[in-house]
Amino acid sequence: MSLELLVPLGLLALLTIPILILIHILKPNYQVKHISSTHIWKLSLQYRRKRIPINRLRNILIFICQLLILTAVALIVSRPAILYDRNTDRSDVIAILDSSASMYAETGGETRFHRAVEDVMSLSDSILSEGGAMTVILADEDPEYLATRTELKNRSVLMDTLGEYLDGSIACSYGSADIEGAIKLCEEILAENPAAKIYLYTDTTYGYVPKSVEVVPVMGSEEWNAAILNAEATLEDGYYTLTVEVACYGQGGMALSMDVNVQVNGANANLSSEGRTLTFSRSVDCKDGETQTIIFRKGGGEDMEGFVYSDLQETDSAFTSYQSISITIDERDNFRDDNSYQIYGGRKPIVNILYSSTNPNPFFTSALDVLRNDFAEWWDMRITEIERKGGLLKDPFVTNGYDFYIYEHEVPDPLPSDGVVFLADPDKAPAGAGFTIVGNQRYQSSMYLSAEEEHPIVSHVVADYISVTRYTMLTYDSSYHVLMSCDTNPLLLVRNEGNAKIVLMSFSVHYSNIVQLPEWYVMLFNTMNYFIPGTVRGNSFEVGEQVTVSPRGPSLKVFDAGRNRLGTYERGEDDVTFTVPLSFAAPGVYDLQQDSYFDGAVTDLNIFVKIPAAESNIWRVEDALAEPVIEQKPDNSIQELLLWVAVALVALLFIEWLLQALDNR
Repeated sequence: MSLELLVPLGLLALLTIPILILIHILKPNYQVKHISSTHIWKLSLQYRRKRIPINRLRNILIFICQLLILTAVALIVSRPAILYDRNTDRSDVIAILDSSASMYAETGGETRFHRAVEDVMSLSDSILSEGGAMTVILADEDPEYLATRTELKNRSVLMDTLGEYLDGSIACSYGSADIEGAIKLCEEILAENPAAKIYLYTDTTYGYVPKSVEVVPVMGSEEWNAAILNAEATLEDGYYTLTVEVACYGQGGMALSMDVNVQVNGANANLSSEGRTLTFSRSVDCKDGETQTIIFRKGGGEDMEGFVYSDLQETDSAFTSYQSISITIDERDNFRDDNSYQIYGGRKPIVNILYSSTNPNPFFTSALDVLRNDFAEWWDMRITEIERKGGLLKDPFVTNGYDFYIYEHEVPDPLPSDGVVFLADPDKAPAGAGFTIVGNQRYQSSMYLSAEEEHPIVSHVVADYISVTRYTMLTYDSSYHVLMSCDTNPLLLVRNEGNAKIVLMSFSVHYSNIVQLPEWYVMLFNTMNYFIPGTVRGNSFEVGEQVTVSPRGPSLKVFDAGRNRLGTYERGEDDVTFTVPLSFAAPGVYDLQQDSYFDGAVTDLNIFVKIPAAESNIWRVEDALAEPVIEQKPDNSIQELLLWVAVALVALLFIEWLLQALDNR
């Protein structure tokens, strides 16, 4: 691509510039003005003297505009254009390096990716020595250029870049390669030179390959793989059922008999025991390219095509809880990164909830029971109910040892400081609670609430549906956020500062319709999810998958299996919610460490990151490789710039006219 003048002789029009300069030199520096009196003439001279500096600047601008106008006219006569030279004698070669996880398959200590890099280096040497240009694209989850149209003079830079992948300084990806995206990048080079040749170094076989692409296979002929594709533990009738999916590839159509070994750590723990270590296994015949599912469960089951059952005896290997489960296959295959699998989450963290009321109602207790079921995947919620009425009124309040306190009507003074406190229709304002009760408000008919501030606690809660006939009037300090109100009086407030976590509902459910609406349960669910969120949904994820972590405390630390800290995240002072998006580039076990708001206790949560299941198929076959799109342009195509120069000329003429008009006012 180059800028050319189609009619170079048109530049002779620039000879008009000396003529313009001569005109300005010979131009008289005064103007003839007609005046009606001597007095007006004197005033005109005074005004003229004041305007001289401005007039000089204006004259200079007019002269510059006229110079540019003549230059633009000369360019129009010369016909400037961009010339696209799409034919080149230089050889353009593009090499795409497949950087998917399956490229870690190895033979004799050499991976497929290692072989691919060596081949690209050899190709680059050949192309550059012949005067060609080399482009290298790394195809991982987000393809990128490693080198763009590199020539012989920059050979060392290209070789150093590839050498970092060859010696392991930079690793191959553990995710899936976006080959289509890499082909898309090639189109930028093909737009300049449609004759450029594309080489794809990969371990995937394609049924259809475009003419402009040559696939270079890097697989070893004897390579094969046995893999654990997925595993999960689910609770059924009080006992866990373990489901494991396995497969093998590269066996030439033959079946492989493999042993799937399981070790359950911390099984059936209780208050007096950390639990047992259970081990069991199952042999399964796995056909080449087919998935087999092994189901370990109490009572077993009947085998069928693709499914094999293994009975876990109640007194031997059945388990109701676990700390972790390790699954392995002991096969000496050529790809070892999918031969083990870890499962966590069998021992849920305990969340203790206290419900204390002088007039207990089933609307609280039934809602808490539903919450317990809904949060069962993340928490072992244990609910304690205390009825404070009659002779129990003189008993001391329980104000410690719980994670979530619900006080209805009668509230303690002071409030607990080791958990979240939900106050429903409080009878007084405890010391340090940040609010003051100033009276009661009653209505003859129902009054409906109004939404105030958007907040996670009132997400999907329609305040207009909720009505009250009686509530407590109060004042509050700046630490509270008002979420709902009635007749400008606050009825639902929230405080979240350090270990001061309070939800204040200043009306009783006995004087409201809220318990008849879905809003009641939604509000309690949101409250629990806001203050005590499930840290992470699930315990196994794929490489590159985004994991949203909701820490329970003000900070989160992330460690890999070697206890190397990968990151530290702190909650901001103004953050309403605290979530951390994470993604992991390599398979393995990761530790999410968080500090509690209340007692400072450090809790650890392990998650397992695996390679994508599709990458275990190291002999993958795809229907077709994407066809690169080449922009259809004639060779040596021309894009004239007359329109742009003409626009500039019109603009300059307008500016020059405007300056002349101002000068002649």
